[in-house]
Order: sequence, then structure tokens, then C-alpha cells
Amino acid sequence: MAPPQKSTLVLIMRHELRVMIADRTLPVIAALFAVLLLYGFFTGLHETRQREGVVRSLVAAQAKTNADNVALWRRVMTRQQPPERFANPVDPSMIGGSMGAQYAILPTRALSPVAAGQSDMLADYYQVTFGSRAKFLEAGEIESPWKLLSGQFDLAFVLVYMFPLFIFAISFNMLSVERDQGTLRMLLSQPLTLPRLVLAKTLVRAGVIIGLAVPVPALALLITRHAVLDGAALGVLVLWTALVIAYGLFWFALSALINSLGRASATNALLLIATWVLLVLVVPVVLNLAVSSVHPAPSRTDLATQTRLVTADGLSRYQNLFSQEYVDRPEMLLPENGHLEVAPRMRAFYLMDEFVDQRLTELLSRFDRQLAAQQALVDRFSFISPAIVANEGMASLAGNGTRRYEQFKQQVIGYHERWRDYFVPRVRNGIAIVEVDFAHFPRWSWQEENAAAVRTDALIKIAQLLAVAAIMGLLAAWRFRRRQSV
Repeated sequence: MAPPQKSTLVLIMRHELRVMIADRTLPVIAALFAVLLLYGFFTGLHETRQREGVVRSLVAAQAKTNADNVALWRRVMTRQQPPERFANPVDPSMIGGSMGAQYAILPTRALSPVAAGQSDMLADYYQVTFGSRAKFLEAGEIESPWKLLSGQFDLAFVLVYMFPLFIFAISFNMLSVERDQGTLRMLLSQPLTLPRLVLAKTLVRAGVIIGLAVPVPALALLITRHAVLDGAALGVLVLWTALVIAYGLFWFALSALINSLGRASATNALLLIATWVLLVLVVPVVLNLAVSSVHPAPSRTDLATQTRLVTADGLSRYQNLFSQEYVDRPEMLLPENGHLEVAPRMRAFYLMDEFVDQRLTELLSRFDRQLAAQQALVDRFSFISPAIVANEGMASLAGNGTRRYEQFKQQVIGYHERWRDYFVPRVRNGIAIVEVDFAHFPRWSWQEENAAAVRTDALIKIAQLLAVAAIMGLLAAWRFRRRQSV
């Protein structure tokens, strides 16, 4: 009596696993893949810890600066120390400027080590004053040009770019090797269908490769980031796991479809590599060029040039104030009846920065609108490349996606406006800073992006990958059923 189909499937899987272990193909590939996964993860972990170390130092420096400003204010007001013209804690133009500058910080997320995303391109902190936002918000890249050119070798890079290659390495000859060795006809003479044989072979390979791609980084994350992995973070980790599995299934389905063509092993390998080059390398570049053509963003060079021209215009406009000398006598730097004379040059700096922001508002807004339009277009057509879908999804779940950085930028702009609104009347009217003001300065508070929107976006990306994988898998199964051998 023929064994049940389920038993036959398990039997084939066990046999296939023994064969692959015996010829050392699977152990070597699995070991290399595991090493790359760990290396990519710990590279991302190192970058994340560096960022978190910088944040801790900034928070500590901010607290010390705030405390020092209060202590200096008390010494100045009790005449224990004369005020200095460039470090007068009573002067709102000083406290609202460099003396009291506040840091706006984007915190890292629990899954930050799994994908660098935009973290190597965009700043995750800014020092906010009442000066022009063009001075601090539109700064250049925060990494070296070579590092930006070569990119981050992190876990997302391993999974998006190298994961498919490892799948190809053990899947390109699933049937062609059986046919070349003359064992395929013998296998099919048994109560075994060709689709079930391919399914068994695919399950073995997927179990090993996906079985490394998911648990290895997840365990490393649980061990190294357990202190920040709360319930919400574990939910995000589940979504990340599902995304990686869906991405892996896409490439396994493609491998099965290529094998269904019945070509030689070398032909299968060439077809798989050509498809990888097209979907992972060519399509993203073409899409990027198309997006840039449809929604071209204003040149950063033009922005820098316009900023210099507008600043020069402001210097000329307030030349009379800039030409006046600073007051050196300490008694002139102290308030009288709650008011003091703000130095003309400091007033000129404030007026010039206000003028620069007003003149550059439209250009900066146009830049932001074009970037938003580009991102929307990428989201709309990302389905044509599984690499884009996976990379965008991983970056978003890690908290390093484009949308989170854009939200951070918009919140920084809002904080900058609140800071200006607080100090502008004091600078214009010469209202001195009193001790109680230090406790009421606008404080930076980060509002995290909507968790439901992140989950929905991740689920859509997972569904896209699974849908395409299912279509290719069904097509491959149909082709295998049409022929007795391949």
C-alpha cells in the first residue's frame, strides 16, 4: 500500500536534507549566511549604540547648560559676578540664541539596529535657537561622502541584497541535478507527483535559509536590546519577521518558477541572477530616475546660494545696527524695572534671521512638497520591485524610515516657531529674563508616529510580497503538473 501523501512529503524532505548535508552544500551556505546575518546585525547595533551615546551626551550637556544659565543668572542678579556682553543670562537675545539653545532629538527605536534607513543621510538632532531655521535645519550630510556612497552594511542590506543570492545558491538546480543524474524518472515512477517533489525540496531549503534569516537576528535583538523591547516593540518584531518571511517566499517562488522551465542548471542560474539584477538593482535605479524627473526637487546648491544671497541682503538691510558698538559697561547690561537695552548688533542678528526665514519660506516649502511627492510616487510604484518593498518596510519598522524623519523635521519646525514666539516679544521690547522664565521656556517633546499607520503600511507590504509569491508558486505548480518530467 502506498504511504499517505503527507508521509511521502516528509520522507522526501528528510531524504533531501540528508543529501544536502552529505555533499556539504547546505552547511557551508547556512554557516556563511549566519555569519553575514550576525555581522550585519552587530554593525547596525554598533551604529545605534553610537547614536544613543550621542543622545545621552546631548541630554546631559543640555541639562548642565540649563543649570549653568540659572546659576549664572543668580550670580549676576545678586552682583556676585558682572555680566558679560556675550554671556548675559538676563538678555533675551543671548538666552534665546546660543546661550540657551535647546536640542531637538529624535530617539532611536527598539528595532533600530535591523535597518539604517535614513539615519545615515538625515540628522537625528538639531540645536534650536531663534535664529533662521535655514542655518540648522538644512545642514549637509552628517556622514562622510565615502560612507554615503558605499552605504551601510547592516542587517537590512544582507536581507534585501544577499538573502536572494543564498536562496538561488541552493535552489537553482532543484530538479536539473536530479535529471542530470538520472534519478528524476525513478522518483516519479513512485506514487509521487512532480509538484509535491518540488514542494518538498523547496520546504527543506526554505526551512533552513528562512529559519536562519528570522531567528538569528531576532535572538540577537532579544539578547542585546531586551531593556527596550516592550510589548509594542515585540509586536513590531513580529511584523518584521513576517516581512522577512514574505520576502524569502517571493524568491523561493521565483526559483520554483524558473525550475519549472526545465532548463539546465547553468541556464537556471543565469535566469535567476538576471532577474535579481533587474528587480534589486535596475528597477530601483530606474524608479528613482523617473521619480526625480516627474517631481524634481529644488537643488540644494541653489538653496545654499539663495541663502547666502538673502543673508547678504539682510546684512545690507541692517547695516546701521551691525555697525554700532557693543556696550562694555556691566551696569548697562543689567535690567532696570524689568527691561534692558538689547545690544543693537544682537537685535540686528535677530532681525536678519527673521528676514532670511521669510524670504526662504517658499523655497523651503517647495523643497518639502517635492520630496513628499517623490515619496508618494515611490510608495505607489514600489510593488514593481520586492527589494524596494522589503527595504522600505524594514526601515519603517526600525524607526529609520523616510516618514518618521519627515515627521521629526516638521516637529522641529514647530518647536522652532514656538521658541521664536517666546523670545521675539522679549527681544523686540527689551524684556529682561527673570528666574521663573527658565522653567517656562518651550521644551522639546517628540511625538511618535502613529503606530497603527506603521502596522498598516507593514501589513500592506507583506501582503504585496505574499500575493506575488502565491501567483508565481501557482504558476510553477501548474507548469509542473503539465509535464511528467522536466
